[in-house]
Amino acid sequence: MTDFSNSPDAQRPQENEGFEPSQQLDRPFGSPPTPPTAQPFPGQPAPMGHPPAAGAVSTGTRGLYTAAAVLNWITLAAVGLFTFGIGFIAAAWFVPMTIMIHKGAKGPYKHTGLGVCTLLFCNLIAGILILVDDSNRPAKPV
Repeated sequence: MTDFSNSPDAQRPQENEGFEPSQQLDRPFGSPPTPPTAQPFPGQPAPMGHPPAAGAVSTGTRGLYTAAAVLNWITLAAVGLFTFGIGFIAAAWFVPMTIMIHKGAKGPYKHTGLGVCTLLFCNLIAGILILVDDSNRPAKPV
C-alpha cells in the first residue's frame, strides 16, 4: 500500500538527503576547490634541484656518503692487512677523513674539498661517490 498524502512535507525531499557530512561544501557556491597542500614526511629530503627549506634539519644520512665511509673503512682494513700492520700508519689520515664523511652525510651542504681529498688520499671510488652526491646539494652560505 502506498501513501498518497497531499502534504507538502511528504513530497519535498529532506535537506541533505543522501549526502554524508564530509561531502558538504565548506566554501561559497561557485568558488573553485582548494588544492591539498603537499606536506613532506618528517625526515624526507627536499626534491632534487631545490635547496632545503629555511630552518629544515636533515635527520637522515645520505646513502652515497655512507657508502663512501664504508669503503674507506674497508680500504683501511685491507691496507693494514696486506702490509702486515705497517699500513695502519695510513689511519692517521683515513680515520679523521672517514669521520668527517660520516658527519657530512647528515649535513645539508656540499663537501667538495672533503671529496677531493678522499679521492686523492684515501679511496678513488669513495671520493667519486662524495663528489657525485655533492651535485644534489646546495653550496654552504658564506
